[in-house]
Amino acid sequence: MDRRPFLLNPNKPAEGEPRQQRDGETETELNPGMMERAKGVGLLMRRPTWSPDTKRVHEATIYAKEQGRDDEFHHAAAKGYWEKGINLGDTGVLKEVAQESGLNWDELGPRLESGQYRQQVLDEFAAAKEKGVGGTPTYMIAGEILGGDISVEDLRAAIKKAGQG
Repeated sequence: MDRRPFLLNPNKPAEGEPRQQRDGETETELNPGMMERAKGVGLLMRRPTWSPDTKRVHEATIYAKEQGRDDEFHHAAAKGYWEKGINLGDTGVLKEVAQESGLNWDELGPRLESGQYRQQVLDEFAAAKEKGVGGTPTYMIAGEILGGDISVEDLRAAIKKAGQG
């Protein structure tokens, strides 16, 4: 899997903002379909109340990829956000997630402060938009874009179909 950055709101304030309630959600729960799919793959997801500016966490993901720790970092960040509602735009929180993932904060912290990965994140976002990506999650399987909150069964079928091609 090759995760790429996508900014749902590239103009979000650096401090983030309250997360808007979406169709089917309650104050504390996501919509039933999303909850069922999460449960089906062993994830615990709660409705976060805060929507962070994700540029820095995407920048940290680039570093994690360079270090061969993308999976560890992604899972720790996603678990923290969806289970606990952590603010991934907060540098202190990001430091904890990075260290939990086995990343060296003494290397990563200064790189984030300098903006070393910022242009790469923006370029990846622009490339995704050019390909027709409009949100997350989006999967590209055998050149076909599957976007949105698709079912696990549909995702498996697309992978199986690509394997037959």
